[in-house]
Amino acid sequence: MSFIKEYKVAIPKFRITDKVLHPRLGRKGQHAICYTDEDIITLAFQAASQLNLATRNSEIDAVLFATTSPVFKNRYHASFVADLLGLNQGILCLDFGTSARAGTDALIMADKLVHSSGFKNVLLIASEVYYPKIGNETRAAFGHAAVAMVVSNEKGIAEITNTKSFSSALAEEFKYKGSSIQYDARFARTEGFKNNLGLALNESDFRAKEVAHVILHSPYAKLAFGQLIKAGFDLEAQLRKDDVEPSIGNTGACHALVLMINAIENGKGNVLIFDYLNGTNVISLSTKEKSTSNIQHSKSTIGHPISEIESYQDYLQLRKQGKFTSKGYTSVEIFSSEMISEREKNSLVHLHGYECAKCGTVYFVKAVRCNSCHHEELNQKQLQKTGVVYSVTSEYYFPNSFAPTNMVIIDLDGGGRMTVQQTDDMFPTEDNTLRIGDKVSLVYRKMMENDNKPNYFWKCVKNERR
Repeated sequence: MSFIKEYKVAIPKFRITDKVLHPRLGRKGQHAICYTDEDIITLAFQAASQLNLATRNSEIDAVLFATTSPVFKNRYHASFVADLLGLNQGILCLDFGTSARAGTDALIMADKLVHSSGFKNVLLIASEVYYPKIGNETRAAFGHAAVAMVVSNEKGIAEITNTKSFSSALAEEFKYKGSSIQYDARFARTEGFKNNLGLALNESDFRAKEVAHVILHSPYAKLAFGQLIKAGFDLEAQLRKDDVEPSIGNTGACHALVLMINAIENGKGNVLIFDYLNGTNVISLSTKEKSTSNIQHSKSTIGHPISEIESYQDYLQLRKQGKFTSKGYTSVEIFSSEMISEREKNSLVHLHGYECAKCGTVYFVKAVRCNSCHHEELNQKQLQKTGVVYSVTSEYYFPNSFAPTNMVIIDLDGGGRMTVQQTDDMFPTEDNTLRIGDKVSLVYRKMMENDNKPNYFWKCVKNERR
């Protein structure tokens, strides 16, 4: 048996509505959008770091990472994030991609690994940051998010009772040599989607009357209603409406997992998921009780109010278009050293500071001796990710889409002082203006928007006022 032990969802703070993307269209949906320093890595880290991994690090046997919008080529995202999380070296790390069912591909693999004798806890991460072509936003389903969950042999939120996958050689839409290919819809959706889903319905082991929630994640879902009714499902009572997409958009490789989590949070009973794209993944779950709410439609998962993007020009600026792609624009590359980053990883990434063994003074950067009492013995100490603003200054030299860059010196809770940039400050307001004494939290972001190299580091956001 395998269980979903724990899960978390990370959703960016910013939203853009269909009304802003196309004022005359009349739609009321909105899309979660990354800030300029966010990507699939930062979202994945945000989701995974909320899990209770502190006591489970040594027990994670594998990391599976799913996305269709990779930031690396010839480099495993799973290995990169496992290292950020401080997991043991030598564990199995695999990436999944190709199609939007990569998230459930990874979930099926996690289930199979846990069913084998060698794996007890598998960390699954799905992260998606996809932008449609400029001007095509209202014709594309998109939204940014990340999901992290632990699939375990220990009892948890939901039991995974069965997983199967039915591949299809025919794909209705795909890319070939960089061009989009689309077959005749009347032929392809029958030969591809309907036939493949029919095979999944016939070959999967379930009893329709025992299912409380049915999730059908497919761009062609309505074409299958007749097949579901024929298989014994009551669509009005069992088929779950996608009430997540109107709030955050369709999150690609994450979305079937997001819908699954939403079903778990909104009622107990058996959940059956059909995730289709170039084949169908069928996953059945058994839940005994409602889980605590995790997908928040009105707030981001770090607890800060959402911020709506009010103009299309701001949206272009946020996704680094316009002046960033003009003929006269040149990027500015700031010096970075992989050697220094790797050597100082415990400090820079994992926030391991140093505490004086005599007087208890805490330092972010290791000193030869304590500045307070001159004692030379310093012990390693885990620093906190919250603190209070000691000093803040605004500067205009640092390349930034939304100048100025606010540089903040923070006195961390429990000791230690570090200098970071403020983030999520696209629109300066009273709520995000930092002053001395304000409480802040650290978040993991990209240092530079030019990002010719990976340059992830900590930044800060102002804590929400209660």
